[in-house]
Amino acid sequence: MEETREPQQPASAPIAYQPQPAYPAQQPAYYAPPVAPRVGRFGRLRRLTRLLARRLLYGSVVAGRFIRPYAAFVVVILALFGVIGWMGYMLWGPKEVAPVFERAASLPPADPIERFIKGQQSFNADMMWDAYSTDYQASQLASGASKATLQAQANSQRTMGLEFVHYDYIGGVKVENGSMYFYSVDLKLRDQQARLPMIFRADADGKIIGIDSPLTRTSSSGQ
Repeated sequence: MEETREPQQPASAPIAYQPQPAYPAQQPAYYAPPVAPRVGRFGRLRRLTRLLARRLLYGSVVAGRFIRPYAAFVVVILALFGVIGWMGYMLWGPKEVAPVFERAASLPPADPIERFIKGQQSFNADMMWDAYSTDYQASQLASGASKATLQAQANSQRTMGLEFVHYDYIGGVKVENGSMYFYSVDLKLRDQQARLPMIFRADADGKIIGIDSPLTRTSSSGQ
């Protein structure tokens, strides 16, 4: 038998493919990461305060769970510590320092001034005038005052019922070319009483060279 053969196809030439141009691979789009906003000093402080508050709250809850069975005991202990602390502060705490005053060396009352006081109490112008220093007598005479006017003032005071009840010597101090003596005098005029200050300025011999008192200023204004 004859074999049937398929007709052979003519061999075709191979197809040549043109190389495609190479394109660079497309890079994915780049997006810059978002910039975190800067937190200011107040913001940081607020965050820190919030964190501390949360930690404190959490710690309080944990501590509360632990000490709940011993709550009464803890309260007593805290009260005792408070009392001990208060007593310690009162005992060893800073104390208010009392003010310190430096007192000048006090002088005893001068004899001429004591004689003036006795003359004033007895309305005796001679004793008062003799207690004045020579310069003070001269200044009184220059201003129109004399022993006679001094006696007239004393008589007027006695007539109106003025009484020099009591003198308290406060003290005396040395000053330039003399000294100063401080007194308080209790006065009585009928049913009224008053206490007035009197300051005597004296020379080196204790003689009066000046008197400062509301009573003497009133008397001088009435001349």
